[in-house]
Amino acid sequence: MLFGAGMLMMLKRAEGPEGLVLPIDVWTRRCLLLLFFGVIQFLVLMWPGQILWTYGIAGLALLTFRTAKVRTLWIWTFLIIASLSIHRAYDTSTYLPAYEKALAGEQAQALGLKPTPEQQVGLDAVKGAHAANHPTDESLTEEISERTKLHSLIAWSAREWSSRHLEFYSWIGVAESLAFMLAGMALYRSGVLTGMARSRTYWLLLLLGGAIGLGLRCFDIAWQARTNFEVDIHRMVPAVSILRSGWYQPARLALTIAYVALIILMMKSQKRFWIPPFRALGRTALTTYTLQSILTSILFYAFGYLGSFGAAELMLVTLGICVITCLFSLAWLSRAPMGPVEWLLRTFAYGSFSPKRRAKAAEVFARGPSV
Repeated sequence: MLFGAGMLMMLKRAEGPEGLVLPIDVWTRRCLLLLFFGVIQFLVLMWPGQILWTYGIAGLALLTFRTAKVRTLWIWTFLIIASLSIHRAYDTSTYLPAYEKALAGEQAQALGLKPTPEQQVGLDAVKGAHAANHPTDESLTEEISERTKLHSLIAWSAREWSSRHLEFYSWIGVAESLAFMLAGMALYRSGVLTGMARSRTYWLLLLLGGAIGLGLRCFDIAWQARTNFEVDIHRMVPAVSILRSGWYQPARLALTIAYVALIILMMKSQKRFWIPPFRALGRTALTTYTLQSILTSILFYAFGYLGSFGAAELMLVTLGICVITCLFSLAWLSRAPMGPVEWLLRTFAYGSFSPKRRAKAAEVFARGPSV
């Protein structure tokens, strides 16, 4: 209680008697509303795999770095990525012994012997991994039934959301998001994201990031193809498994930077006919995100098409949703300056429906420390 009261006293001294909206004020409200939207996603739209809750938490942590220099931002980005890589490699090392025990258990069964308890645990782990990739018709029917009845669908969505966002591994997602947000801040402050860097800088980022990211990704695919993308304890190499887990995050970062460089090089070119649809989607990103959840909830839950499509058909559904959301964004922005959900987010952030108040707040925001 004293901490909360002390915060108000501190802000009152900083803001003066009028209590003008400051940058930190606005940003905090935006993050809190993202948390709220995250709850709406799973509670109303039945989409527990949403990212808004994660972004809201990471966004609050981002305030710490609002005045950091480019070098500091990169240092923290690499520290977080390195920590995530170490954790992922360690996590992989914890279940590899079970697979090695499973191999010993198979050999024991081949000799007519009963597997030891440890070997049986390993055999069960391999069986579970295989079952996850190849669900039975009975398990699929059971899951479809659970997710096509309202009461059980709500329970499923709440359970999945809780496991994704309220348990230990949810913080891994927050750390991932924070690392890439810091990288984005560094790229922005160094002029890369704004297109102010030299062309050879973008070519260097494209070639270097692509070589590292695609090189590691292609190795991963080739390695998994050896076993037809199945868990095969007979061809397991623990050291390679640990290395593959460890370089997952660095490969993501390298490949993402390469994509950024490629897109900016394309925008610098003369042929820019493809930009308007993507600009519209970018200006209505949160609205588009919400619209995708609405469309899929209607299609799979309201119309009952859950489990009805194969992989190729789902790709066509995805393409259709992309076209619909793009057309919606273009049509909406032809009549309004921003998307409806973006308007709601800004109204909450600035604390007023009044355009004059928002303009005044925006002016204060511009004078304040950059976020």
